Amino acid sequence: MSTAIGSRVMAQSQGSNSDIRVAVVGLGIKGRQHLKVLNELAGVRVVALCDVDQVRLDEATAGIKDLGKTVRTYRDIRLLLEDDGVDAVVIATPNHWHALMAIWASQAGKDIYLEKPVCHDIWEGRRLLEAEKKYGRIIQGGTQNRSNTGFREGVQFLREGKLGKIKWIHGVDYKFRRSIGKVRGPQQIPSSVDYNLFCGPAQVRPLMRKNLHYDWHWQWDMGNGDMGNIAAHTIDNMRHIMGDDRQPGRVMSIGGRYYYDDDGETANVHLATYDYGDIQVFNEIRSIPLDSGASVAENLRGSRETSLVQCEGGYMLMSGRGVAAYSNDGKRIQAFTANGVKEHMQNFVDAVRDQDASLLNCPLVVAVQAAEMFHLANLSYRSGFPAKGGQIRDAMENPEHAEEAIVNIEQNLERLEIDLAEDPITLGCWMSLDDSSRTLKVHNPDCDPVAQALFKKRQYRKPFAVQLNV
Repeated sequence: MSTAIGSRVMAQSQGSNSDIRVAVVGLGIKGRQHLKVLNELAGVRVVALCDVDQVRLDEATAGIKDLGKTVRTYRDIRLLLEDDGVDAVVIATPNHWHALMAIWASQAGKDIYLEKPVCHDIWEGRRLLEAEKKYGRIIQGGTQNRSNTGFREGVQFLREGKLGKIKWIHGVDYKFRRSIGKVRGPQQIPSSVDYNLFCGPAQVRPLMRKNLHYDWHWQWDMGNGDMGNIAAHTIDNMRHIMGDDRQPGRVMSIGGRYYYDDDGETANVHLATYDYGDIQVFNEIRSIPLDSGASVAENLRGSRETSLVQCEGGYMLMSGRGVAAYSNDGKRIQAFTANGVKEHMQNFVDAVRDQDASLLNCPLVVAVQAAEMFHLANLSYRSGFPAKGGQIRDAMENPEHAEEAIVNIEQNLERLEIDLAEDPITLGCWMSLDDSSRTLKVHNPDCDPVAQALFKKRQYRKPFAVQLNV
């Protein structure tokens, strides 16, 4: 795809009174949320919609018409990107499409709001950064807490030492999810879906899950599990707290897929450990019930979606829904007003209008580095082996809070009558990413062959290939 100079010049020459003309690509849950926000922003006009599912496309188009507006519609993003009447695209498709669509949009001279995760694997993230540098587009990562005023104020509160030194951080996403079911053979593709375009960069394989949409999250070919889904926000939150100039020296994770015998491949119990040297950072997803018959998951000090920052003089609970500081005996010290979804899109629009990437609250490099953290966690898990005896505790090297986290997982599984002697937790190996060469270093030779094989770029399908030289 060649660079569309006309679109680029058009976007750069817009005056302060001109509408930013936006297209939304992918009209699932997140895409529809973005569509609603965009229709509320001053100086923004949604001019095009794109989805491979005609039903979703028709439903979103009808909603636009109800507002007294019209849009152009596309099934294939390549045709949309030829539209000179589009200045920017909002990409909210399945994960395996994100990087390629953003690269194509950059080449077409469009600015981009790219949902998390910005890349399906580490190799793609590097190519995406190359494209940003080469084509000079505005690219905002879709982790909205970067624009959350309350979250930013909470981070500043911590950095000013109001609670003393940080001892450890534990981010959790405990979200009860039901089984996705187990099919006995290939499923019928909905007639409204262009399955070739749905698969895109992935190989076209028979559909081996009950639901085409959303449940792709739990199969590796298109998704990254909840570690790359809801936990992508929590991981970025923790990087924000630690400071974007810091990267962990190594990453390790434990987990498994428990309680459900279904077609899901990704872990639904997953604890990742990020070693910053002076501070141990944990990120955890748990999508199983609290106990048999429950319809809720575990909680951490009363929260199911939060980053708990334990300091010497108290702790802070931080999420997109609320930020508050507490004393060590649980008394609330100060609360900060949470917001961010609309503000994050407004931040993107402001940067597009001024053609100034420095205005972005979540520039692409920040989003790529956050994605690399959960990609490493997934690589550690996928290349791990069944843990025996005290191996998990030995591997954790007994950092503060690790024992509490491990015991909590074991107790949850015990309540669900899961015998860890028969179905042991998978123990991943410590691994790290070389900053300069971007090569993977696995700290245990037993895990290295599998991890290195998974680390390599995927086998793309022409013409849906992310190129080495973008």
